[in-house]
Amino acid sequence: MSGFDPLDRKLLIRLMPLLVLCFFFAYVDRVNVSFAAGDMRHDLMLSGTTYGLGAGIFFIGYVLFEMPGNYILGRLGARLWLSVCMIAWGLVSAGMAFVGNGTEFLTMRFVLGMAESGFYPGILFFLMQAFPAKLHVRVISYLIVVIPVASAVSSLLASVILHLNGMWTLHGWQWLFLIEGLPSIFLGGLLYYYLPERLEQAAWLTEDERVIMASRLASLRTSRQVRSLDVFLGAFRLPVVWKIAAVFFCISFVSGTIHFWLPQMIAHAGFERHQVLRLATIPYFAGALALLVCVRRTDTATDNRRILSALVIACLALWGITLTAYIAGQGILLTLATAALFVILGLMWGLPGRFLHGMQAAAGVALINSFGNLGNFFGPVAFAFLAGPTAVYARGLVMDALMLGIAGLLYWTLTRKKTFAQREETS
Repeated sequence: MSGFDPLDRKLLIRLMPLLVLCFFFAYVDRVNVSFAAGDMRHDLMLSGTTYGLGAGIFFIGYVLFEMPGNYILGRLGARLWLSVCMIAWGLVSAGMAFVGNGTEFLTMRFVLGMAESGFYPGILFFLMQAFPAKLHVRVISYLIVVIPVASAVSSLLASVILHLNGMWTLHGWQWLFLIEGLPSIFLGGLLYYYLPERLEQAAWLTEDERVIMASRLASLRTSRQVRSLDVFLGAFRLPVVWKIAAVFFCISFVSGTIHFWLPQMIAHAGFERHQVLRLATIPYFAGALALLVCVRRTDTATDNRRILSALVIACLALWGITLTAYIAGQGILLTLATAALFVILGLMWGLPGRFLHGMQAAAGVALINSFGNLGNFFGPVAFAFLAGPTAVYARGLVMDALMLGIAGLLYWTLTRKKTFAQREETS
């Protein structure tokens, strides 16, 4: 843990394991619908369009309630609010087992997005208060790396749980939602019990460490300011926030299609269900490994090059899939694109801290995450529309490649030297 002082190491050891575990199950409950999709669509007679809308509508509920959720976080505190969010989404996720038609499916996915909306931005804000700005990329990357790992492990769990099909008259996909939703309820209670009400009052800090933490929090001056609604409304007036949000929108647009359509793309290549679930783990584990390698050493110039390189690699890889007829080649390119996307998602959260500070950072992160996550709605829906009833996935992959090209151009204009020089002049 080079670069961490003794207090930061203690915070990392005390806080991150539980937060990572909670975020792991949050993501499992978000994406397990992709592994249930094959059987679920058959049993409920869901069209590809309805499934794509259901996969994406989660993020409409997420976006609509994320900004209010961050506001409530400032009033209630992380301990209570994060626990409430986790217990709520655990109940809703388990309740997905009992949907009986497309309307109920869409409704429950929307409510699940509402329930989870306050959790991730709340954790981001919590960690950005606990750790100094120089460590934000590394600390947040420990959360981001959970995304590919959770997706891979969820695929492996699904291959086991779906074998319960028929037990107690429940379908395998119903067992999948039930079994993967219940741990979140337990962890929500554990989170309330374990998290300190205020970081500087944590029982496991020494008196000297409490003084340092209190000074660190005072310097951020967010405890009072975050309570003001003006803080969040003011974020809409910052052009740099919208530029970062546009980049995140394009990236989320693509990552959303991969998360929710990957198993069905693999199945379309001719593999049977359990082969699909095993093969789906490969791109995710590759993404986790690539992200861990890239965040070992971070600085502004290096991160910019890595993100731009990853955008180019992912763009070309997705385009290349449409140009080759060999299944092995398509699999390699899809794995390469997925790994590159996770590197981007892990490193880009260091970007807000270069431009925003204090109350601007709190509001900016919420807005960036809210607007950016709209891409997770439009991506799967547009992919389903382009694929059509005959599942011509190449059209959607071309669209995704174009979106990454746009993201690369936007990121380059945002991070070129002139932009940073202008930022310094206005600081």
